[in-house]
Amino acid sequence: MNDGTAGYGDIARAMAEALRAGAGDVWTSATLQLRHTGGSVSCTAWSDVREHLRVDYAQIARSLFERPPVALEVRLGAGGEYTFTAREDVAAVSPGRLVFDEGFRYPGHPRPGLPRPAAAEPTGAPTDPAVLAEVTRLAGEFTALYAGIKGVPPPLPPGRTEADLAAAEARIGVRLPEDLRALYLLADGDPEDAGLLGPYSPDPLTRLVGNYTEGEPGSYGWEDAPDDDGVVFETVPFGHVKRLSRNDWWVTFGSDRGGNYLAVDLDPAERGRAGQVLEYGRDVYGPLRYVAGSITAMLTEVVEALRAGKYEDAGEQYLFAETGLRDAGERSYSEVISHAADLDLPTVVAELPERELVQEVYLNDPADVDLALCEPLTALRLLKVNRAAVVTPALGGLEVLESLQISARRVELGALAGHPALWDLQLKDVGEPLDLAVLRTLPGLTRLNLAGSAVCDLGQVCDLPGLRVLKLDGDQVRRLLGTGRPLPPLAALFVTGRTTLREMAGLRDAFTGGSPQDTAIEISAVL
Repeated sequence: MNDGTAGYGDIARAMAEALRAGAGDVWTSATLQLRHTGGSVSCTAWSDVREHLRVDYAQIARSLFERPPVALEVRLGAGGEYTFTAREDVAAVSPGRLVFDEGFRYPGHPRPGLPRPAAAEPTGAPTDPAVLAEVTRLAGEFTALYAGIKGVPPPLPPGRTEADLAAAEARIGVRLPEDLRALYLLADGDPEDAGLLGPYSPDPLTRLVGNYTEGEPGSYGWEDAPDDDGVVFETVPFGHVKRLSRNDWWVTFGSDRGGNYLAVDLDPAERGRAGQVLEYGRDVYGPLRYVAGSITAMLTEVVEALRAGKYEDAGEQYLFAETGLRDAGERSYSEVISHAADLDLPTVVAELPERELVQEVYLNDPADVDLALCEPLTALRLLKVNRAAVVTPALGGLEVLESLQISARRVELGALAGHPALWDLQLKDVGEPLDLAVLRTLPGLTRLNLAGSAVCDLGQVCDLPGLRVLKLDGDQVRRLLGTGRPLPPLAALFVTGRTTLREMAGLRDAFTGGSPQDTAIEISAVL
């Protein structure tokens, strides 16, 4: 243990005072835990007589922003005596979160360093003349149509030079699509939102470079953390966009100025084409949205709408072509089936519109259910069964299913045997004891959640060689450690419910198998 206070003395006392102020009148012991992530501070507090306490920690949070991420805890007695603990090697407590391998990623969540497609190699060559001629023609027609409607030309900035493009591409290590290069030669973005690309505006070239070089290269980053759901859904139309959480070769080049962003895809899937345009951001939950086959196609659609008189003149410089670029014509990737016990489920599933596009299902309150009824959903990747009685997870016909999450009284686990794609299994609050032996037949099993469930032998967790992420409740963790068996080499451990910093630090030592790092700060005092 660190024998200094590292400047935490005032923070410790402030936490104890805030806890006493929020604990009320009659109590014996109380606990306050703060989690400082570097960008935010969250609070959990309780006493021996109240499950939740409201504590004013705003001033404390402000002082923590000057420090590195840390987990803090104060345990306070009614007489004013308190013990403070701070640890930088514990991610969170109550619920507990330990990450042992910061580089770990789930399937479909690549780290930076994906091989560069040959077509994206920056060569310094000038823009393809034929593409430049076509983009020039389209942009010229846009300008003429805009001027005819508004009485003035669109307020577009001057274009960049071939030398500017070559320098930018050399910096990011990517050759941009020919039509995007052509667009930059004509206008360095659309900063006044004149409608050159319909509801979207291309960024200036310097912003494109800045966005690409800031942090990890590429765009998006869908649920990369070990406590995220993590299943990557496929963009419609299927086969055009690689099913990845991020890609070094998705280059953000514009937005709708409302939290949604455009990227060109230089590394398409088998049926896609380099230069296709994708959207991600605030209003795009789940898979990336396919916008168009190219920037040329976007320009063409805008010009054709203006030519046909399909536009909204919103005043000032704004001109909105009525295109289909924002229209998500496909059905949602997700389906919710509620009050399932009252339904003829096989018929409901069979009659879902465009069922071949369903990738996620919430099945709520189904009583007794055999999941083989979901076999018509051939693209199903994540299935959540909530508040069931008895679940038989016969998934043989769901060959691409990656995640199964069940809360039920009983689960017939034997039906899972040998599933080839399942990497995430979450069995929550299962009342009848589970025999985990069949899980050894799941070759891809990476994450397991058993919190709140009855388990015959928790030691069977140690027989799962591919297991990297485990979620248990506090009692289960203690039982697992009590087996004395070698623990699996986890990337992350999550513990539900309330834990203490001391407990989480002990778990870190137990699962890493090494000497604990002396990172704890402890202070004992009296108010």
